[in-house]
Amino acid sequence: MTDKNRLYYLDNLKVLLIFLVIIHHVGQAYGSTGGAWFYSYPGDRVKSLRLLFQFDASFFMGLFFFISGYFLPASFDRPANRKFITDKLIRFGIPLLFAAFFMIPVMEYVKYVYYTSHIGFRDFYIQHWFGYVPNAASHHCIFNFGHLWFIEHLFVYSILYAAIRTVLQNCAPSLSISKIRDVRLYSILLYIAALGLITHLMRTSWGFPIDRWILFLGFIAMEPAHIPQYLSLFILGIFAYRCSFLESLSTPRNILWLVPGLGIHIITVVQLYSTGRQSAYFLWEYREALLCVGVCIGLLALFRTYFNRTGHIVQFFAENAYGAYIIHVPVVVALQYAFDPVQAGAFTLFVIVSFLSTIGSFFSSFLIRLIPGMKRVL
Repeated sequence: MTDKNRLYYLDNLKVLLIFLVIIHHVGQAYGSTGGAWFYSYPGDRVKSLRLLFQFDASFFMGLFFFISGYFLPASFDRPANRKFITDKLIRFGIPLLFAAFFMIPVMEYVKYVYYTSHIGFRDFYIQHWFGYVPNAASHHCIFNFGHLWFIEHLFVYSILYAAIRTVLQNCAPSLSISKIRDVRLYSILLYIAALGLITHLMRTSWGFPIDRWILFLGFIAMEPAHIPQYLSLFILGIFAYRCSFLESLSTPRNILWLVPGLGIHIITVVQLYSTGRQSAYFLWEYREALLCVGVCIGLLALFRTYFNRTGHIVQFFAENAYGAYIIHVPVVVALQYAFDPVQAGAFTLFVIVSFLSTIGSFFSSFLIRLIPGMKRVL
């Protein structure tokens, strides 16, 4: 099955990234992680999984933002762009409301009952989720969007993009797509250096280390340590479409960018076990920037060269990728609790739950999209 106007390789790449996201979240329970999770494996964890977390976090959400940014201008440029915000409200807003008012509080409730004490769901929902306790001097609220922070960011960025484009249209209504432009090596190296510098400042001078989350403006959940990567790649994705440099970026020779990208990670692992943590993470923000850019460019080139096609199975995964992202955490957590009585090592359970969660998430998305009207959301 082919369609010359369809960028199948980006669809297929998003599927791979969803696989990594699911596996990453499965590992939160069985590996060494600095973040909180809904289930905690009671035995010895697989400490080496932290290397998977580190590798994933170095690029995969940034690449998601790049791809999302690339498709945003075309969505706004359609003749019916007056429906742009309405479409985003449906596609982003409904999942966010579902997550905040049902999906995440249910998982938090199960965690609370399992690890803390029994409480009725209604009381938990009011007193803990929304933080309302009658006659209390202060209130503590755990209300959040969970893993849908990514969707929240896309929603906010889409609104900002629409506002900027609306202003620009009044000034330059003939805004058009430029001819294909080559991406020069020096521009990539300058971006890597700038990304490394700003990330270093963010994590050291500005006081936002990895795994420190904040509520920007009181409601936008973000991890500032990775915001320079996410936001810059989202903007670059927009320019990749508007300035037509994605084709240049994804030429077959650029597969070689995987060498420094993967090489940085391999060198870091070797140093970690041979010379220690201090040398392994020396100038890490700059090395992470090279890892991120190298892997992103390499994967874009690899998938465009060898995986720019589709079929029934691949199409199934591509059509359900967005839904799988939204619904995968409840699937993962349900399986983790289901396998809690099983006497097996953390790595064995990590492999089993990863496989079942991946299949279960995409199949759950498929079933949900059978509901009338849900394909517009998912």
